Amino acid sequence: MPKYPKKLFYKIGEVCEICGVEAHVLRYWESEFSALAPTRNKSGQRIYRGKDLEIIDTIKRLLYQEGYTIAGAGRRLLEQGLLNGQEFPLLRKRKVSPAETLAEIKESLNEILEILDRSEAKANETRQPTTVSDPNPAATQLIMSEILLTNPEPEPDKAEKR
Repeated sequence: MPKYPKKLFYKIGEVCEICGVEAHVLRYWESEFSALAPTRNKSGQRIYRGKDLEIIDTIKRLLYQEGYTIAGAGRRLLEQGLLNGQEFPLLRKRKVSPAETLAEIKESLNEILEILDRSEAKANETRQPTTVSDPNPAATQLIMSEILLTNPEPEPDKAEKR
């Protein structure tokens, strides 16, 4: 590990000079790795600590020298214990057997099926046809007869041409 100047806090410009990384790259890495989260002072400037410089050097080495991708570097940092597992929750080492993991997955899938069944049943309840009572059957019959009189059925030979 390189030696850093003995300071409690470093501004982003100082970190750029010490680590040899541009400021925009540091800001991007902050968005990708939650372990790299500098605090801000009263004026809103990023303030890095010594542990942040170590993480930056590790990320830089993984990406530039060892050829890792951002995701690969995140996994590697997780394996090294530098990350808390928030970025990649599925990569955390679990202390359960594969059979227990499969049982958890099966239980979760069954819960999802139950939710889908309930929502399907609700949808079917709302789709039931409702009967509308005709308030004036005589008026309905009159309107129907007028429709039939104004739209006579087509002759059979004309219907075939359509």
